[in-house]
Amino acid sequence: MFDSHCHLHDDRSFALAPDMIARAQQVGLRGLVLAGVDRDTWGRQDALRRQFGSPDFSIGVAYGVHPQLIPSLSPSALEEQLAALHCAARGTLEIDGNLIGKPDAIGELGLDAASDPTQQNMTSQTHAFRQQLALARDLDLPIVLHILKTHAQVLQILKQDGIPRAGGVVHSYSGSAEQCREYVQLGLCISFAGGVTREHAPKLWASLAVVPEDRLLVETDAPDQTPMAHRPAHNEPAFLPAILAAVAKQRNQTVKQTAILTEQNARRLFRLPR
Repeated sequence: MFDSHCHLHDDRSFALAPDMIARAQQVGLRGLVLAGVDRDTWGRQDALRRQFGSPDFSIGVAYGVHPQLIPSLSPSALEEQLAALHCAARGTLEIDGNLIGKPDAIGELGLDAASDPTQQNMTSQTHAFRQQLALARDLDLPIVLHILKTHAQVLQILKQDGIPRAGGVVHSYSGSAEQCREYVQLGLCISFAGGVTREHAPKLWASLAVVPEDRLLVETDAPDQTPMAHRPAHNEPAFLPAILAAVAKQRNQTVKQTAILTEQNARRLFRLPR
């Protein structure tokens, strides 16, 4: 099993990350990807990769400037974050006197209209999105997309600007089956999170049905989006089996088949050793 998107570097999880990684290994996970939010936590991601990554447990990292962060940033602060990302992606950024390792992907990047749909905010988000997308293309790194209530806008930008040859993933998919097909046609993977464990999720199930086998990923998005069976606890990678079970049921596969398939897909996308 492989958790393609989580945030063990989050303030709610970082102190507990060693125990969470141990529990994840106990239930059969063989790797995870830490998705980036801002400069303040890229160093934590790199530290977790260095400390807990091994031939038996892969840890990939994505560095990015999360769209939900952007409303809190001044224009100059946003430019500072983006400049730092350019350095981090090339392996030249020092945090607290330590040079952090290069990322395996760029992200989270994208657009989010759920919390603050103001025009000014969306203009800033679009600028940051396009800047990060260009960086990923320049370095041929896969992208980790965060898209909430903005699928039409994001698809338009991706078609206009283009994605990296390395591809990418739409994390925690929330769009329609028709939009899902468009992302796949662009060369992207689709990842499903705890929402698929709801008793009634016809929109997600319809999207699950159209994802080709080689583009399917699963994730926890820990510490958020806890699967229904584990609520009200904070989410963690050890809860991935509940998501795998729900995905396997909807795709008429065994859990083992889905686990093997999604691990292979994640390792291929993020170029992590098998």
